[in-house]
Amino acid sequence: TLTSQEHTLEVGAEESMWEILHRYLPYNAHAASYTWKYEGKKLNMDFTLEENGIRDEGEEFDSLNMDGALYTPAILLYFNDDLTE
Repeated sequence: TLTSQEHTLEVGAEESMWEILHRYLPYNAHAASYTWKYEGKKLNMDFTLEENGIRDEGEEFDSLNMDGALYTPAILLYFNDDLTE
């Protein structure tokens, strides 16, 4: 969050946070050295997005005739000073 960089990944509902992290590595090779949080809560990397409380609200947006692309949940990465190379 310090450098305000943003990357958008489209992920499957069944993917664990570890799988998402692995796909994020091309953007940040040290992604495992960060604490991943959503709404201030640390995410369990063994869980899926939904198991971590991040719901897919696409159907709800559709039922309200709203463009779901206007809202994308943001996962913030916080640097851990763990001295990885």
